[in-house]
Amino acid sequence: MAAPSSPAATALSSNCTTADASVNSSNNDGTRPKKRLKPHEEDKEQNLISSSSSSPPSSSPGASFYCTGNSSSSLLDNSSDNIISGDGNMPPSSIIDLCISRLFHSLPKTLLAAPKNTNNTDKVTSFRSQWANHGFRTTVVSSPRSAVSVYLDSCGALLQTQKLPSSDQEKSSAQHDAMMEAGRQFLATCIAMHSQQSQLEGLYQSVLLKCWCFKLFLDKLTCVREDDMRQESVCAVVTDWKDELATLIIGDDQTNCDSIIQKKKEIKLQQLSNKVPSMLSKLIAKLTDIDHSLRTEQLLQEYNRIEWENSSLANACLQRWLSTLSSSNGGCQYYDLDQVYFKFSPLGRYLPKYERITIYFKDDQDHEESRSSSNNKLVLVPSLTQILNRDATEASSHPIDTVVQDMIQTTWDTLLHNGYYVDQTRKDQLAPSLSKFYTSGLIGEIAANGNNVMPLLLNAHFTPTYPLSLYLYGLAGSGKSSLVRNLFVAMNTAISKYCDPELLVRFVKQNLNKPYGTLELELELRPNNNDYSVMSIIQGRRMTLTQSKPGLVVVGLEEMPSNVEGSDPRQCDVSSLLSYRFSGRKGDSKSVGAAAAASPRNSSKRGISGDATIITFFTSNYELEPSSLETLSKLEMFQNLCAVKIEAVSGQDRHSFALSYLDQRLKEIVGCKNVAINLNIDCGKGDTRPLVRYLRMLSFYICALLKQQKRIDNGDIDVSVTQNVSTSLTQITNNQNGGSMQLKYGSFRNLYAVTPCLLDPRASNVVTEIQKNHPDLADPSDLRQILDFYFARTLAPVVILSRNKALISDLTSAIASSEEVWAIRSIDPSSYKIMRSLYDPSDIPNLRDDILQLQRDGGGQSQAFVTIELKCHTNDSQMIIREIIEDTPSMTAFSSERSALYKDGLLFCVYVEGDITPEIASRASLII
Repeated sequence: MAAPSSPAATALSSNCTTADASVNSSNNDGTRPKKRLKPHEEDKEQNLISSSSSSPPSSSPGASFYCTGNSSSSLLDNSSDNIISGDGNMPPSSIIDLCISRLFHSLPKTLLAAPKNTNNTDKVTSFRSQWANHGFRTTVVSSPRSAVSVYLDSCGALLQTQKLPSSDQEKSSAQHDAMMEAGRQFLATCIAMHSQQSQLEGLYQSVLLKCWCFKLFLDKLTCVREDDMRQESVCAVVTDWKDELATLIIGDDQTNCDSIIQKKKEIKLQQLSNKVPSMLSKLIAKLTDIDHSLRTEQLLQEYNRIEWENSSLANACLQRWLSTLSSSNGGCQYYDLDQVYFKFSPLGRYLPKYERITIYFKDDQDHEESRSSSNNKLVLVPSLTQILNRDATEASSHPIDTVVQDMIQTTWDTLLHNGYYVDQTRKDQLAPSLSKFYTSGLIGEIAANGNNVMPLLLNAHFTPTYPLSLYLYGLAGSGKSSLVRNLFVAMNTAISKYCDPELLVRFVKQNLNKPYGTLELELELRPNNNDYSVMSIIQGRRMTLTQSKPGLVVVGLEEMPSNVEGSDPRQCDVSSLLSYRFSGRKGDSKSVGAAAAASPRNSSKRGISGDATIITFFTSNYELEPSSLETLSKLEMFQNLCAVKIEAVSGQDRHSFALSYLDQRLKEIVGCKNVAINLNIDCGKGDTRPLVRYLRMLSFYICALLKQQKRIDNGDIDVSVTQNVSTSLTQITNNQNGGSMQLKYGSFRNLYAVTPCLLDPRASNVVTEIQKNHPDLADPSDLRQILDFYFARTLAPVVILSRNKALISDLTSAIASSEEVWAIRSIDPSSYKIMRSLYDPSDIPNLRDDILQLQRDGGGQSQAFVTIELKCHTNDSQMIIREIIEDTPSMTAFSSERSALYKDGLLFCVYVEGDITPEIASRASLII
């Protein structure tokens, strides 16, 4: 039975052309396509996502009510020209209203007029007229391809007279001028040249991006699966969210400049944005239940595509405008735009009137099918605002210099977020290599040729030409492997944020500390590309069937051996083998004259040495010998090899790490901007993972203290943390009102409040349920606190061990019955794979993939709670689960940032038959 939609919810519906539908990766019978569709074939297959019970949107009587434009939303009553956009006669009084108007209000009418012809020359003229009519200075480029240039010095606001209109003619003229200015400001936003673009972009990224993308996703689904979206179960998921969003968009007076009202609106939008991951998960689950031919990955891929196309406010506005024109052109792209370039002033001489962006059209000989494909949309780099609005006083710098510095800072911030601290010395050593790599990715071939004045490509892209290679060495336990494991994730984050959100960085791990014969076999070049050799895996990781474009591959070459005479292997032999195989040569690399022999003429086609999209990170306990460096440097991919000594964080650096990590975590949890922490604790020595665990628990209790004092605003935080070593007590003090809390160490180095406090009632409910069947449960307060840590995502993961089989089973059942918790029951590691190995088929059942699937179904790694029941009957079973229960992300030889198993929200209930091994006990949060 279909549920009725509320007026506010239906106000959020918008037009959607079926030609833009691309959730099409399953056949009519629900099976996976046998081959990957080419871009021009995907539109032919768009009907695959239509519900069998739904008529096409165009023929449905209610289609126009539910879908009336892919990106040109019609949330407001457009009877008045005053609300055409946020820059009309009644401009929005705040930056939040201005941002909302760009997305949810109707487009300025002056942007919707387009001639009804298909001649490419006329389209170029029409496109130029759109800009010129709105006051932009433009020129037409005819060779080598048709293009329109827009000069940036003409993007400022036009001067308008202050004379009040008196006659009807003057009023009509003033109204037209207001409409033109509204269109002008919208176009300026499309190219990131609005006078308040930086503030708009910041607000869009933090508050509106997820709301806008989820709304577009709902619009798309409503268009192509109308009957499914009317189902009562689906409406129960999305209607309230749509009502709340519609109320915020159309319910308030835009001329109200009360800062408190505007702040409340921003907070409410942030709350709606935070709901999107769980809403997306629930919606997808309902749709796949209704139609079993749909797959979760299929729908997630469509949502991710929408997020990529709308990765910045400039992109979102550009998509709205171009999609609206396309919908009036039968769903085909009206303007066949291809590439956008930025011609900037010569370095050292700033000439504003010289700078322009040039928007190229596709060649006339392009296939009509390719031009009509919805997947050929123009998407600009997310960092467009920083590039075009750089500091003009620094005329000697390149437009991307600021972006590259921001990318490096994002890399350090992401490492810190993941619990890895890079001290200033290591930053100074790593930054030059990262800077050159990021610069080459944005500039591409221009950087390789050393020409820094050529126009800069502004399409979303990252095509590096600088081979990045690092050799990380140091004592065992200093954090080399942890840096590699976290650095590629941090790089992916930086590239996605500033260059190309669609690009993936994947990871391949190869251990080098093996007998030489084994290593030679693993690195062997084979005559086909469908084997499981390391070389094939490295080459295949750049472009998997699930990726829309080639990405980057980080090759972790771990445990480079020493060069001691008689050892197997020796560092020089391993270096020679790598140089030999990566250059595409077969044969014995240790044979006499092998190094000096000329490479076969076709070796470059088999090798990977000239590919800058392959990044190599060595780790070793030993320094790199000069002879090994010489051997490796013969390959282009190792010519920039940078050796960095890694040392465990200690002394003042360790304290700085603790302070920075705690500051960052509190800002994420509480949502405040300013945190003052007086930290006086023993930060320990060596491995930082125990310190990170301690800091996560500390942040939990700081938040508990603030909640006890009913702190509900987003004001500043000022706390002191003091540790008394002699009494093993830690005291947290709120310096703003003198409130305090004392903490003590308990079992397994867990922190407990001297006066117990709980944040989540689910923890108490579980313990109460357990005590019904196990009244003799020892230390129920400890279990209650650990479960509270679990529901607060303080420990990642939580591991509870017991030799009582019934207790573990009942505990798993009680936790699984809690709200928003998923469960995996009765896993025996001796008979069920924990994770898929390199040689296993991709569809073989395994626990790691099961957890990842539940995390996706539950809203992603930051939303889902999953509890797993493990039954270890032997010591071997305990050894098998070591990696899955440790407190680091689970990576495989074919992981990417998105496919890694992050352990926030995971709880392992482990039954152990017999003695508990030290390896498992060291990973336990509690033994009951």
